[in-house]
Amino acid sequence: MALYARIEKIQEDDEQVRYRYTDISGNERTMLLSKVTETASAEDGVEDMLYRAVARKVAVAWARDGVAPEKLLVQS
Repeated sequence: MALYARIEKIQEDDEQVRYRYTDISGNERTMLLSKVTETASAEDGVEDMLYRAVARKVAVAWARDGVAPEKLLVQS
């Protein structure tokens, strides 16, 4: 199964970052990255394969660079 999502930061404060991601069909979803607990969560509660790929991409960038990236791409 192929995965594709464009990820864009839409809001950030001292405690969390909100991301919007769009799949190949143009469907939009959002997720939160907690800077405090260093965890990600799907705002709609659906943790499917695409969400896990997006969360992993964001988490790796956060852990590696210490900043919330503006834009990312998941593709496999």
